[in-house]
Amino acid sequence: MILPRCLVLYLFVGFLNGTLGARKEQFIVGGQNAAEGDAPYQISLQTVPGDSHLCGGAIVSERWILTAGQCVKGYPADRLQVATGSIRYTLPGAIYYPESIYLHCNYDSPKYHNDIALLRLNESIVYDALTQPVALPTAAFPQGTAELLFTGWGSQSVAGTLPVQLQRVQQQHITSQVCSTLLAAYEDVELGACHVCGFRQANIGACHGDSGGPLVYEGTLVGILNFFVPCAQGVPDLFMNIMYYRDWIRQTMSGNGKCSQVHKQQIG
Repeated sequence: MILPRCLVLYLFVGFLNGTLGARKEQFIVGGQNAAEGDAPYQISLQTVPGDSHLCGGAIVSERWILTAGQCVKGYPADRLQVATGSIRYTLPGAIYYPESIYLHCNYDSPKYHNDIALLRLNESIVYDALTQPVALPTAAFPQGTAELLFTGWGSQSVAGTLPVQLQRVQQQHITSQVCSTLLAAYEDVELGACHVCGFRQANIGACHGDSGGPLVYEGTLVGILNFFVPCAQGVPDLFMNIMYYRDWIRQTMSGNGKCSQVHKQQIG
C-alpha cells in the first residue's frame, strides 16, 4: 500500500517471531486468504491504463466509494477505476469509473490527519451477493477490546509482490494511550480524535497496497487505513476514524458540504 496519513488507530499486539516470511500464502502481512463474500464492500482502486492495484477502499452507497486521501491526491478522475465484486482484483465482477473526487479540505493538516476521500462514480453499482455496501457507524465500538476485520491486497513484505487473492486479518483495537506509547519513536505522528489504532502482533499487519482499506467491526465500517510502518514491524497500524468523519461523509454525499467542513475538490 501507499503510506497512510490520517488515522483511525487500531493496533495488533505481539512480538517478532521471524516465521511468517517463509509462508508464501500469507500476505497483508500474516493474513489469510479471504473467502468469497467475506468482504463484499471491498474494492480495489486501480490506475488507468494498466489496471494496477493502487489502494483499497469501501463501497458506502451505490454511487460512492470511501478511501484514503493519499490514494487519490494528484490523480485526475479519469486515471482511476474501481474494481468490485471479487476477491481477485485481476478478475473483478465489475469495473466502475469515478466522475469526481472529493478530498478533505484539511487533508494532511496536521500531518497524518484528515486523510480521507470520497469518489462519486459515474453510474450506480449493481449489488449482488459479492457486491454490497458497508454500514457507517451510528455509535462507538468497544474501546480497547474490539476485534476488527481488516482486508486488503497489500504485499507481505517491503519488497514483496501483491497477492492476487484478497487477504484478511483480525486486528485488535488499542486505546490511544497505548498506541501513542508504541509509536513514541515516530515523532511526526501525533494522534488525535480522528484516529483509530489496531495492533495484533509483529509480523501481522498492513503493507504496501493496503492503504485506504476498510477496518470493520461486526459489519460496520470503523476505519480506513492511513499510516503504517512497512511492514508489520511491531508498531500499530493507524486508521481514519469513520465515526469522527461521519458528518463529513454525509455532507459530501448529500452535496451540502462547506469547505470549512468538507473540501469538495474535483480532481479531473
